[in-house]
Amino acid sequence: MERWLENVSLAPWYRLIGMKPRFRGGEIIIELDLEEKHHQALGVAHGGVVASVLDSAIALNINKELIKVGKIAVTAQLDVHYLKPASKGKIVGVGRPLYIGNRTAVGYGEAMIGDDLIAVATALLVIR
Repeated sequence: MERWLENVSLAPWYRLIGMKPRFRGGEIIIELDLEEKHHQALGVAHGGVVASVLDSAIALNINKELIKVGKIAVTAQLDVHYLKPASKGKIVGVGRPLYIGNRTAVGYGEAMIGDDLIAVATALLVIR
């Protein structure tokens, strides 16, 4: 499992925006240190950056279970609710499976900066 997560961290998208997957207890979290390159024109983090953290946190925690049985899942729909703007600090994304079936999975995620909840999301994933 450690090797799999190391391979994830080397993916081009993760390196490009600076997402770092880590194990915390039995779950995978995503960390991202906000930098100016993550800001949109109004000086706060672009919603796509926050969405990427949430998508990855949810999908990795679902895939962590699926790879044990030789399957993977990819995101088909991501619904994000932005609660607070963020301009600095470390975004920590936490996700968990809500349902894993034979063809689809559903997960929930939260993005935090410190004690502030900045966004929540649900995701539908297709299992292959």
